[in-house]
Amino acid sequence: MKAKTFRDTVRRFIEAEAMLRAGDKVVVALSGGADSVCLLLTLKTLGFEVVAAHCNFHLRGTESMRDEEFVRNLCERMGVKLHLTDFDTTAYAREKAVSIEVAARELRYDYFKQIVEEEGCCAIAVGHHKDDNAETFLLNCVRKTGIRGLGGIKPVSTNQQGSKVVRPLLCVCRQDITDYLEDCGEKWVTDSSNLKNDVSRNKMRLDVMPILKEINKGVVDNLCDTMQNVAEMTKIYEDWIEKEKKRCSRRTEDGALVINRERLAQSASPISVLHELLSPLGFNETQVKNLLTAKGFHSNRHKGAYEMQLPGGGTVMIEVKWKELRVMHNA
Repeated sequence: MKAKTFRDTVRRFIEAEAMLRAGDKVVVALSGGADSVCLLLTLKTLGFEVVAAHCNFHLRGTESMRDEEFVRNLCERMGVKLHLTDFDTTAYAREKAVSIEVAARELRYDYFKQIVEEEGCCAIAVGHHKDDNAETFLLNCVRKTGIRGLGGIKPVSTNQQGSKVVRPLLCVCRQDITDYLEDCGEKWVTDSSNLKNDVSRNKMRLDVMPILKEINKGVVDNLCDTMQNVAEMTKIYEDWIEKEKKRCSRRTEDGALVINRERLAQSASPISVLHELLSPLGFNETQVKNLLTAKGFHSNRHKGAYEMQLPGGGTVMIEVKWKELRVMHNA
């Protein structure tokens, strides 16, 4: 894909997904890898006001310092303001009792939020592309996910810190990105940790995807089309589930969730409605299924009250009546 064609593809995608408006100011997450370099160059060329942000997590020794030096030189040459910071990621992960991956993500997005506020930016732009999306879809399938997890990475989302995150490169694949950079004469750095199949995503990228591409060279595009179809079906599901939740349940003044057993049994998918009602309260999938089958939403014969322990801690009181089920968190 030639440079002009590439930029036009990204521009149309940004417009179609209502990611950004002309002249918007954006924070670009700049690691120095091909994806982030491409993102910075493309958005700047398309006329958006960009500032870059680079986080040094000090996880790869001299390579981390090499990346920092690279982005310094790149931004200076391109005339882009650069925000730099570094973290003791290992210490943070130990303190918070989370994985290195989770620690890096939390630290990164907390920092990006600061920049958004300081610079008056409308969003954080990250370099996810079609191949990332395909890998995420397959990983979610392997790990077991609901319908929402099969819709792929969203072009526009809001992260846990409340910041808007946009992904303008989800319309192109990794090869398009490297071809574009080579056509523009731009270089990038390679994270050596991405070349080792020691974590799930790397195994998917390095081992599984090449085999799938041998079976069908268009696998990435096909998976992305499938995700788009699922995302559209999810919209229909979301609309239906909200109507069914209102039809089958109500809240009492004391905060209890009351589910009409007869109406639930009449639903096209009682298990889906019950899951959407109870999972926000902390119920796991097995508990939801057991509650539907063992407690007789269809037979209406089992009555009584009992206490249930939730996986995340805490308990709820379940009261089964002739036509209703009452769920109340214990104080």
